[in-house]
Amino acid sequence: MFIERDGGRLFSTTLGTGPDVVLLHPTPVHHAFWLPVAERLASDFRVTLVDLRGHGQSTSGAGPITMGRLAEDLHAVLQSMEVIQAALVGCSIGGYLLYEYWRRFPGEVAGLVPVCGKPQADTATNREKRNETMRTARQPNGLGRIFDLMTDTLIAPTAQQRNPELRKIARAMMNDVSLDAFLAVQEGLMERPDSVPTLATVRVPVCVVAGGEDQVSSPDEMRVIAEEVQGTEFHLLPDAGHYAPLEQPEKIACILQAFFKRVASQSSATPAAKSNSQKSTTGPVH
Repeated sequence: MFIERDGGRLFSTTLGTGPDVVLLHPTPVHHAFWLPVAERLASDFRVTLVDLRGHGQSTSGAGPITMGRLAEDLHAVLQSMEVIQAALVGCSIGGYLLYEYWRRFPGEVAGLVPVCGKPQADTATNREKRNETMRTARQPNGLGRIFDLMTDTLIAPTAQQRNPELRKIARAMMNDVSLDAFLAVQEGLMERPDSVPTLATVRVPVCVVAGGEDQVSSPDEMRVIAEEVQGTEFHLLPDAGHYAPLEQPEKIACILQAFFKRVASQSSATPAAKSNSQKSTTGPVH
């Protein structure tokens, strides 16, 4: 399915039937990143895969690709599908997007699963690294060099040793991101807010998955979510990297399936859900 919004054309696809689950990919890959997991969930859930703005089959439009813009994109996609409430799963930038979506549309969220997606904003050092990456990307053949480096960094060393094909799979997906889209994403990532204070407002079930070999969202950074949100499930995959769902789809699917079934069993008419639903009809919650 395609919809038009804010100068961009947004792609999404669905598998299966049942309670709604949305899987949000990392950058600079696209929705196929989640397919091995989605196929394992489709027997019990309606799983929606989205190409975030500027990735895969979704165009970028003009301007930075911020978390707010991505949240409004996702909201438009789910509204077009008449999805009332969904459990949201996000890896990396998809994980950062979860916090923004909760701030804006809490009544539409049945549960949150950040996978290797820390709540902290970029540090000054990280922002400088992004600026340097952007300068390199603008050079002749620079974007390809950046993608090669990202592939080696984002996939865990253990995973690359076990299955060298993972690198080729991830690298091929990156080719669908243009230079302009890549730069717009980096600008948006630098602008994203600190979401640690947001954690205190979360009133839905939360499941956290961290990778022991993740060089971008460390286990300690991910553990903050469990410390701030009461009742959070925390799963550490010691030999997983930032692209944990691509590296270990069976383990991730098993974790998600158990969590989603617990979420689905809870009544959507709880006082917290009613309160959040009322908030979501009056505008964004910050």
